Amino acid sequence: MKASVILGLIFTFYASSLLAQVKDSLTVALDEAVVTGTRIERQKNKIAASISTISRNTIDRSGELNVLPILAYQVPGFLLNDRSISGFGVGPASGGNISIRGISGTPNNRVLVLIDGQPQYMGIFAHPIADAYSASDIERVEVQRGAAAVLYGSNAMGGAINLITRKAGKEGWKGSANLGYGSYRTFMGNAHASYKQGKFHSMIAINRNSTAGFRTDAADSFKNSTGYLKMGYDFSPGLSLSGDMQLADATYYQPGPTAAPMETDKREYLRGRAALSLRNDWGNVSGALLFFHNFGEHTFQTGFSSTDQNQGITFYQNLSLLPKQILTVGIDYKRYGGKAFNETLPPPARVGLGTQFTIHETDLYLQAQQDLGEKISFNAGLRHVSNSQYGQKLLPGFGLAYRLRQNFTLKASSSKAFRSPSIVDLYLFPTSNESLRPEELWSHEAGFQTLILDSKLSLELMAFMAKGSNLIQVNPMTTPSIGSNSGSFLNKGLESQIRFQTAESWQVILNYAYVDVDKNILFAPQHNLSLQADLQVNKFSIIPSIRHIGGLRNSLTESDANENYTLLNIRSMYAISPKISAYITGKNLLNTAYQLEKGFPMPGINVMSGIQVKF
Repeated sequence: MKASVILGLIFTFYASSLLAQVKDSLTVALDEAVVTGTRIERQKNKIAASISTISRNTIDRSGELNVLPILAYQVPGFLLNDRSISGFGVGPASGGNISIRGISGTPNNRVLVLIDGQPQYMGIFAHPIADAYSASDIERVEVQRGAAAVLYGSNAMGGAINLITRKAGKEGWKGSANLGYGSYRTFMGNAHASYKQGKFHSMIAINRNSTAGFRTDAADSFKNSTGYLKMGYDFSPGLSLSGDMQLADATYYQPGPTAAPMETDKREYLRGRAALSLRNDWGNVSGALLFFHNFGEHTFQTGFSSTDQNQGITFYQNLSLLPKQILTVGIDYKRYGGKAFNETLPPPARVGLGTQFTIHETDLYLQAQQDLGEKISFNAGLRHVSNSQYGQKLLPGFGLAYRLRQNFTLKASSSKAFRSPSIVDLYLFPTSNESLRPEELWSHEAGFQTLILDSKLSLELMAFMAKGSNLIQVNPMTTPSIGSNSGSFLNKGLESQIRFQTAESWQVILNYAYVDVDKNILFAPQHNLSLQADLQVNKFSIIPSIRHIGGLRNSLTESDANENYTLLNIRSMYAISPKISAYITGKNLLNTAYQLEKGFPMPGINVMSGIQVKF
């Protein structure tokens, strides 16, 4: 209630001045072009899948150093375990868990993160490393909610988050720098510069963030340095070559639960990525040849250490051979694995340690998209997986978009997704089992999206059902206690979004998701409501955000009560000049006490202020 009153006062104060200067130059576009879910630019009202988009402008104005927290107010049903002031950490009991439609995992390996359409996950545990995704490197984010395995393969059970990297867009030099300091000795700094001359473009970005941590009973400090470099050359309007690389070097102290706080659980990890892409667009034939290499080194004070790799090649072509038809044909090859060590464990617990393990996977896929007249768009696809550990697998998917009338589209789709067993599932520690099969999921959804009020108001409503089977889990009551494909779940729900944008100076986005789960699942709140406004009056801007989570299970113990909480954040900015802005951001201004995981309290009120310069 307190949050609703505060937000209402904010809107009331600014509404009259905003309405007086409204311009109708910007509208919410239902026919916005996206590439996620299609491998080719295509209007959203012709795509059956549910896709959310986040622009560079939204990323810039958020003030976030990492791109993932931005999604919490832009994507219906998205939940992020961001339990530190800055950073997420890695390894057991760390943050960074991602949940879409109540589907996550521990480790977090049922939502796929991609960079420019290439899968990004650790080679041993098969989960993304949240601290590697700096906002400065990203031009746009597209999130496919629901199964996305036909085009993207393993791990895309709850959805796929495609981070599309930045490149220089204007001739000459351009750049920006940002410095901020706040509560708990938290520092944030980043800078980027881009250069374009004719057919050549390049960009470089560096980031640094650190915090002393907010826990008084344990050590929970964090520091991270990241770098990004991208260069490219456009041979012609239809052929371009680019290469990019990213590095993230982080140190995190895992504080442990309040019942057993830690002072010495130091974790150091280096993550790197390099990629090369050759893209073609010759009208009726378009596509790309992509190479990627993802690597990491992890060293924990507890004795664990590892090196891992995830490498691959992606080649696909979109063929327009018949009128209003697009055939996408592709092949993906992945090679992932690594080696882990821990000399502090007793010998019986060192199963698989000290040995290099590698899995090879080659996938072929075909997707057809066909427009039938002006109102119907149909898609159907099939992916064939060939994995060196478990053999063959087929993944079908199909969907329909029906434009009932202008600016009103009905959608329905069904798709199968999977998660290949990871190296740790198969080979490491006493619970490993080399006979494991892939986890499976069928996802079904139906709903609509529409534009009203002269295309200023966008409405979206989707109903979904996700049925998972063959989930890998360990039953401690069995002998021996090893992983088996014995788990299942059934998630059903609704997700909705209302987005209102009358002008560049006034935007509002309201998300609500309801999820009904049949099992005790972490990071799957029953109610997920968020409201964010972006209001601008002359040189002053304010971005208030409110979020309510209800019915969240933060423990696997059945007798523990659900968690319910409300958060209020406010970000204010003032343009000192066209090139210089000052800002102040306050988070959890209601000082709500809550826990996403039992025993791990979330930060209370925290504030950061700073200055941003553009050149």
